[in-house]
Formats: sequence, C-alpha cells, structure tokens
Amino acid sequence: MSPPIAVTDSNTISGSVQPVTVKTRYTKAPDTSGWLRVRLEPSGESAFLCEFVKVAVSKEGERTQFVIMEGQHKRKTASLSKENAAKCLVDAKRGGGASIVAKIKGREWLVSQPRRGERLNQLVATLSFDGKSATITLDSGVRYTESNPMSPNVGTVQQSKPLPRGTYKILTPEVPKTPNMTAFYATAPGGYPDLKYHTVWFPVEYAPTHNSNFVHVGNLSEGCVTMYELKMWNPLYAYLIANRSDKEGKYVGTITID
Repeated sequence: MSPPIAVTDSNTISGSVQPVTVKTRYTKAPDTSGWLRVRLEPSGESAFLCEFVKVAVSKEGERTQFVIMEGQHKRKTASLSKENAAKCLVDAKRGGGASIVAKIKGREWLVSQPRRGERLNQLVATLSFDGKSATITLDSGVRYTESNPMSPNVGTVQQSKPLPRGTYKILTPEVPKTPNMTAFYATAPGGYPDLKYHTVWFPVEYAPTHNSNFVHVGNLSEGCVTMYELKMWNPLYAYLIANRSDKEGKYVGTITID
C-alpha cells in the first residue's frame, strides 16, 4: 500500500496551517473504454484520464477530491463521487517502461473482413511485446486527409508512409479517439467481439509528423503502428498502459522498428 504523505494546508484560522493527509493513487477506468471521466474543480467541466495516471487524493467525502499529477491536466483539482472513487482511484504499481519491437516482413495485399472485404497493400511486420508476438501493419498505402491541427499539412490530402526504421518514444494517451473509428472491429462480421480499449491510441513521438503516428488497433494504417491481429490488441494495451518510463509520466515506453 502507498503510505500517506503528510503536507500542510490552510485552515480557517488566518496565518496558521494544519496537516492534511494525501494519498497517492492511480486511475482505473470503470469499464472497458480505458478512460475515466472526472469533474474538474471548481469549473465543473469534464475531463478524461487514461488508466494509471498518478493522482494525489486530498479530500474524501460524498465527492472525493484529488490533484492530477501528470499529463495535460497536471496540477488541476478534480473530483469523483465517493462510489466511483472507491473503484477508480486505486493503489497500484506501474512498470518502469514498456519495450516493443516491430520486425518488418514486407508488403502484402491483404483483405480485411471487418472493413467489408477491403484489399490493401499492407506493410506487414511482427510485433514482439511482453513475451508475445502479433501481426501488425505499419502502412496501408492509402491517401488520407491530414487532421492534426499541429501539422502544416492540416486539411490537405497526403500519401501514407511508414515511420522510418529506428527507436521512438511512445507517449501516454491524453484524449479518447472517436469510437466510430474502431468500434466496428468488434461488431462487424469478421471482427473480434471481445475487443476492448479501442479508443485509446498511444502517440509516437516523431517531430516530422507532429506526433501524428499512433500505436492503435485496426486493419488500416496511415503510417501508424496498427495492431492488425485484432485479438492481440487487448494484451498490447494492458502492457503499454501499465508502464511509465519517466518520472513525469509522459511516456509509456519505446518502440523499435527494424
């Protein structure tokens, strides 16, 4: 169990302080989405946190208040109902950094049943992670409209291309992707009904594309590290999300493309 941290905070007496017990906890999703929705205080706005984000619980009652210690909402105060806090703010341990390796095999024309029999020229690779291996695609040879607002090419049609060979840092996810981008991989004929966490995409840190490449599930890659073998996404997600490779919680680990 994580020990309480003794800190000081203001009380109702001007000029004095009193000890407050703060407990370190980690976020856990209440379902298989991989996301925890919290209420930011005092604005009341909603925010989403992925799993294994470090928080500091400072006040417990009908609503449990805590400070988010990492990510885009770092240092902000948030709250959950007492019931949800008991389930979704947990004592846990994170790994010190995931390491995954993609070994390129070459181009293959593959038919995707969940994508209504679409046939694409896939750059196939074998991904090794946590003692497991799976088939992925690094590029599907398609044209797409750039949607990343940070890219100078936003709004223009681009030709997909894979990440160059090398080692890259994998960032911690910060926002859910739109469900309709991947939900059909669970519901469509030829899909994987037990697919979970499909809106959690892990950005790959790569300056030339402004971090537009992701590790995610699917049969279509616009230059992403895409888990083509749908049944292997759940274990890959579980491995990546439970790791952080730096003290700030910015990265979950690395991928090497060879």
